[in-house]
Amino acid sequence: MLECLEDKPDGEDGKRKSKRFRWITNFNLKTNNVIALANRGGRIRWKIENEGFNVQKNGGYDLEHAYTTDPVASKVFYFLLQMAHLIAQLTQKGSLFRRAFPDGVGSAKNIAFRLLEAWRNLRVSAQRMTQLLEAPYQIRFAPP
Repeated sequence: MLECLEDKPDGEDGKRKSKRFRWITNFNLKTNNVIALANRGGRIRWKIENEGFNVQKNGGYDLEHAYTTDPVASKVFYFLLQMAHLIAQLTQKGSLFRRAFPDGVGSAKNIAFRLLEAWRNLRVSAQRMTQLLEAPYQIRFAPP
């Protein structure tokens, strides 16, 4: 286990404020690697996970809404929510999307609308679908 105690001035009154962070790791902790593991491992991972939860709560995914009291149904809902979030990220950040819409489409709502319209209106023959499924693809994340 790695524990980090951060001590810095509070913005409001200038007093020192302490925060404690803890991570469990399978790395061998040594004096020469704990700072790097804390700053470039645990804290960055926490930031990424926290941003994901924030998007899922406040970005239209309604994470906090209690749709059921059944624990299995709650887990299924959250799993589907994470899949939707992942698909949205791949769509927004993937190279194929940027190639198809080099000027962008505006908001995430516009992406969802275009995707819905494509599913509703696009007709693909069985032969063309086979060609598309057999073709090799490589999706790369574009820098922000």
